[in-house]
Amino acid sequence: MMPQSPVPLPASLRDVAPAELFPDVFARDAQHQGFARGGRDTALQALAAIDPVTYGRDRSHLDGHVSRVSPYLRHGVLTLAEVRDAALAHAPDTAPSRVWKYVNELSWRDYSVRVYAEVGELIWQDFEPYKTGLPASAYAREFPADIDSSTTGASCIDAWSDELRQSGYLHNHVRMWLASYVVHHRRLWWQGGAAWFITHLLDGDPSSNNLGWQWVASTWRAFPYLWNRGNLVKYAGDRYCAACPLEDAGCPFDATYAALSERLFEGKAAAPGESGRLDPMTLKDVPWEPPPTPEAVSAAVVWVHGDRLSPTNEALVAYPQGPAVFVWDDGLLTEWMVSAKRQTFIHECVQDLPVHVLRGDVAAEVIRFARAHGATTVATTPSPSPRFAAIVTALEAAGLRVQVWAEPPFGESLTPLDLRVHGDYWRQISASAFGKDPAPPKPRRPRAKKSQSVKSKGKK
Repeated sequence: MMPQSPVPLPASLRDVAPAELFPDVFARDAQHQGFARGGRDTALQALAAIDPVTYGRDRSHLDGHVSRVSPYLRHGVLTLAEVRDAALAHAPDTAPSRVWKYVNELSWRDYSVRVYAEVGELIWQDFEPYKTGLPASAYAREFPADIDSSTTGASCIDAWSDELRQSGYLHNHVRMWLASYVVHHRRLWWQGGAAWFITHLLDGDPSSNNLGWQWVASTWRAFPYLWNRGNLVKYAGDRYCAACPLEDAGCPFDATYAALSERLFEGKAAAPGESGRLDPMTLKDVPWEPPPTPEAVSAAVVWVHGDRLSPTNEALVAYPQGPAVFVWDDGLLTEWMVSAKRQTFIHECVQDLPVHVLRGDVAAEVIRFARAHGATTVATTPSPSPRFAAIVTALEAAGLRVQVWAEPPFGESLTPLDLRVHGDYWRQISASAFGKDPAPPKPRRPRAKKSQSVKSKGKK
């Protein structure tokens, strides 16, 4: 039961700079500002600058048009629905195909978040065995120091490592190339690379990030992802190769795909006895229903977390005069070794919000905040993270009612979603993603009977 008398509340840390809150992190991370500033205003500026039509033509090239709104999507400063709407505004109603690829790419974010919500901590496990002929035990657990310090000698790899650590950004093609090098050339387990990315990328989270690494590694794909020097030059030009000391001899990527595969892999299937950790049926027929809208009540406080750092946060809008709190999650920051760049970005986003800032154990601090205000309800927004679910459970165990106010959905479905592969999910959600009524399920065609001629032919 909630106590009758309020409890004291610590002073807000809102105006305390992250460098003062986390001096050890800022001491080890020389680059404190990433490629993007946090906050709603800068997010809207980035949104206004998107060019989804050109994106569809040249997105794979390193100099192609990319929007770089991903940090704002990851931290909920922008929603997928409003970015989608901005993209559709670039095409007349009669020609949505002009922005089809951009909207389709947005759907990968929605898809990965849904998968994460279903599998939870399993997102850090091999969904399937490696399809490299190698057992999981063949992949090292210690991250190579020369990759992290940009001293491998390969100009492309060292440049990408520098960019990651200094800016908190990598082009999507570079993410795939770098992940492939880490896993297949250096034979490091993908989880180590995924954690490295999450530390530095401003948009890093276990959903999109980890599924991408699993895709490259082949633990959620029928074969491993490789690239070669020809592929690099096609999309990046010779900016790396021209000055690389390995250009004329020793380039690990200067080979055909067949030669690379023969050198790097012992086979093209799982090693004998290897198995994955995910039952594919876990992701089949996942119920989809429109998120319910709670009813505002008295005696409520708002808990803002890192997945929805926007003044448009639905819980903040529902309780415009209500006390609100954001808590720096010490446990999560320690677990993920979040960089100074990311903490600066989050701090800048929080500065936009009417919140009391605390630090420590999130559940304990939100409970204390609620009790200090005599509240019986905590209003918040959803998150796919198992950590979020654990915090909600702790709040409810303390006698608090938890309301979850959802953002507008990116897409709707008339049937349970099939999340086993993105293509099946997209077929169910795509009509709604483009502002149309959700597509009805297609009736299954009865299996055609073989003709007599075919039967006869089979008997010859």
